[in-house]
Amino acid sequence: MNWWMEKPYRMVQNNLRDIDGAMDVDYEVDMLKKLGANVVQVGCGGISAYGPSQLACQRPTPYLQGDKFGEIVEKCHAAGIRVIARFDISKVHKDYLQTNPDWFTRRADGDPAYFEDCAAVCVNGAYQQERILDVLREAMTNYSLDGIFFNIPGYPTTDYDGNYVGICQCENCKRRFYEWSGGMTLPTVEDDRDPAYRKYEEFKVYTVADMLHRVRSLVKSIVPNVPLSTYSDDGIDIIRCEAQSAIRSKHFWLYSGSEDSAAIKTTFPDKVPSNCAINAVDIPYRFMGVSTWLNQIRLYQNAAVGGNLDWCIVGAFEDYPDRANFEGVSEAFHLHARHEELFAKLQSTARVLLVNPRPFYQFSTNLMYNEREYRGIVHMLKERHIPFDTVILSALEDFASRLNDYDVIVLPDLPRAPGPKLRQALLATTASVIGTGHTLHEDPQLLEQLFGVRIREKIEPVAASYLLTEPKEVFRSFPARDWVFLHMDSYRLELTDADGYLPLVGAAPYGPPERAHGHVLTDDRMAAVKGGKNLYLPWMAGTLYYDLGYEDHKDIFCDLLDKVRPIKQPLTTDAPGCVDIFLHSVGRDEYLIQLINLSGFNGVTIAKPLPMENIHLTLTGKHPQTLELLTADGFENQPVTGDAVTLRCPGCYAGYRVTCK
Repeated sequence: MNWWMEKPYRMVQNNLRDIDGAMDVDYEVDMLKKLGANVVQVGCGGISAYGPSQLACQRPTPYLQGDKFGEIVEKCHAAGIRVIARFDISKVHKDYLQTNPDWFTRRADGDPAYFEDCAAVCVNGAYQQERILDVLREAMTNYSLDGIFFNIPGYPTTDYDGNYVGICQCENCKRRFYEWSGGMTLPTVEDDRDPAYRKYEEFKVYTVADMLHRVRSLVKSIVPNVPLSTYSDDGIDIIRCEAQSAIRSKHFWLYSGSEDSAAIKTTFPDKVPSNCAINAVDIPYRFMGVSTWLNQIRLYQNAAVGGNLDWCIVGAFEDYPDRANFEGVSEAFHLHARHEELFAKLQSTARVLLVNPRPFYQFSTNLMYNEREYRGIVHMLKERHIPFDTVILSALEDFASRLNDYDVIVLPDLPRAPGPKLRQALLATTASVIGTGHTLHEDPQLLEQLFGVRIREKIEPVAASYLLTEPKEVFRSFPARDWVFLHMDSYRLELTDADGYLPLVGAAPYGPPERAHGHVLTDDRMAAVKGGKNLYLPWMAGTLYYDLGYEDHKDIFCDLLDKVRPIKQPLTTDAPGCVDIFLHSVGRDEYLIQLINLSGFNGVTIAKPLPMENIHLTLTGKHPQTLELLTADGFENQPVTGDAVTLRCPGCYAGYRVTCK
């Protein structure tokens, strides 16, 4: 078995600066050992080379002392640390515009996409098509590499400052798209309603995959057991993603450390995720780290789903100005190292499958999608302690044969028509299918076959409309609240073969208070259940919960879920929703229960969590015999009395191995 598939690793990425061509490698290796890393990903070539190069297409950093990358490889290997070579092929120095203008991305006005003294290069130019093969050939000839990582191959439409660059309009893109599409003109505007733009989205995926496959062919012909890694899946062995923050973002995604890794493991069982916990608060502020607690949460979230631990700083350790997170990284890495064999055995116990609509590789496709709907439903399931798997939408067609492994499949605001294989699988599956928002709006035939409904008109105005939570035997969470507000895109349904729930209370004046009356109970139903099995909500339950946080929308969703398909829950617990619980099988009658304590999150800040004590958890149909707490030194026996185990999580993380009869 290849080394990256055997068991999860612990990696530090040093994104080297030019000045790190003079770094102290002995100090670097010593820090990696102290942290507990067994893999390092470090700059080799691309924008700057960190060793001598005979190639005209790349320049060694002007600060280079000797062969710095060669020294890193030699000393890391002597310390038992593998080295993945990092190549940034997204940009080159702007001087190359004079000799190789065809390499570069072009804005609509024909100008290159500059940033500092560099300019972005295009997937369809000779640099990414040909020169990068020369760079790799030289590196693999000069060094014994344990892996190869590419940074940002693809079609980014913004720069580091978030400025819009747009669709590349270089002559290579125009020509290749024209030939590939059968005569279409390259679009200039990102418009999902434009057939040419939709075709261009397919073109981007194809061209990136084509480039990566040619790279793979070269690499495997020279060193067959070297893995390729980047932010894509096609032709890649280690799929990279990032758990990061951005000061420009309005929303903070609390589950970024686990959800991408979990989706990769479910979707691509022949590959591994490497979800990098970015230490920096944002790209412009690379030298201050995020909260100590957030940093640890991200690492433990990756461990909790069986992913690799991956942590990144910019520069070398010797002059990095923020050491506040070093101790937390070391703690997580050393616990993981002690139990790496256990983390390698995690098997899902989930009976729910949630589709992740995000285009997995953000630099290959930009089609409009509502990630908030997905994220809101993630929050709902996490807070109700309902284990679930996630699968990436772009690979769902290939996943179709596995739908019957689940009791419930959730399609969160997915308007597009599926391919033929997935279409048939959705109609044939024994699982209950739940659709929300605009799901299947572009395939009205399948919408009616699955859910027994037709979409009528959009509800306008929606402000001051409500959902009537009746009958109460279904909506058990609402004994004293009859109306729940409706907001955002919502549609009227024609029920052709479904039972209707949630009567719509129509809009009425809401001001001034003296005029706030006149609401009428309509004949419209805002939930449809077909055959007691499939559920359709023509409104944004997940988005409302993610954006606004009213538990009522979560409770409606979960009450209806209980109505159509009560989940065969593998566990029951009295833990609060701020404790994220992971349950995996790790052997016959053996389970790993992991708790991640999110109580320090107040909506903006991640602070020190409150100690969680006396959490009771029962494994359905199981009788625990032993309970052991994972520690950096091994296992610590815990008392077992009855079928409910008692757990505690005083910090960010606690893991327990349970054996049952």
